[in-house]
Amino acid sequence: MASEAIISLTEFKNDAAGWVKRLQKQPQVVLTQNGRGVAVLQSYEEYERSRFESALVMRLNQALADDRAGRTIPHAKVKQQLRSSLKKRIAGRG
Repeated sequence: MASEAIISLTEFKNDAAGWVKRLQKQPQVVLTQNGRGVAVLQSYEEYERSRFESALVMRLNQALADDRAGRTIPHAKVKQQLRSSLKKRIAGRG
């Protein structure tokens, strides 16, 4: 993967279509104004990947917090509950 580009907003405006096309190979472009970063431009695919990864990290953090707080059920107990529920459903059909 190529390294990120840092360009001025003016440079981007002068060749917006070209920069959008480059995003297919460029992970992201940092736009600056008056020498300071003001925005990040990325392809739609990169944006979706970033959103997915962020959501995954949030879910993992929640799972870790739930585990630390004792809000989890051991696998064996879940398995037992599912089997019991299935047996009751099967028995109810007969």
